Amino acid sequence: GHLRQRAQAYLDDADFMDAFCRAPAGIKNHHAYQGGLLQHVATLCDVIDRISDIYPHLDRDLMLLGALLHDSGKVEELGYERDLYYTDQGQLLGHIVIGLRILESKLSTLHDFPTERGLQLKHLIVSHHGTLDNGSPQVPMTREALVLHQLDELDARLHQFDQLIRSDNNTESSWTVYHPNL
Repeated sequence: GHLRQRAQAYLDDADFMDAFCRAPAGIKNHHAYQGGLLQHVATLCDVIDRISDIYPHLDRDLMLLGALLHDSGKVEELGYERDLYYTDQGQLLGHIVIGLRILESKLSTLHDFPTERGLQLKHLIVSHHGTLDNGSPQVPMTREALVLHQLDELDARLHQFDQLIRSDNNTESSWTVYHPNL
């Protein structure tokens, strides 16, 4: 009920959804093309849906909403009209802070939304990079936050892997050039 309301507040926001459907998920690392964010989120939702049967103690609905929201700040962090670039807001604040601000703005319109659920959602956003060194203001402290971080990382790395293999023109070797992120 409450989580569905929260998701609906995003889905009903035509400006947000237009940007969300066109935004990349990154500038160069993964899903760095228009629509990349939507593809990344759709994949995460599919994986979460599939593993929920295997790990029934996970809060499936919370994780699905977390997948939708974890990178929501990228709609304002990244510019993508012609080239991909960081906006001033993106450079100075980053998508985690922006996403948290968007969520808090949406939560303020739902006065009956449980405080604890709002806190859990905020935690999914602020911890999805996994470590402080990777830009998360907080490390994952719940099962759902840990799983979202791991699945986010998995999807990003697999996409990078596939992109590197597709773009490799070296016919002399079975191996691509060294890629430090992988």
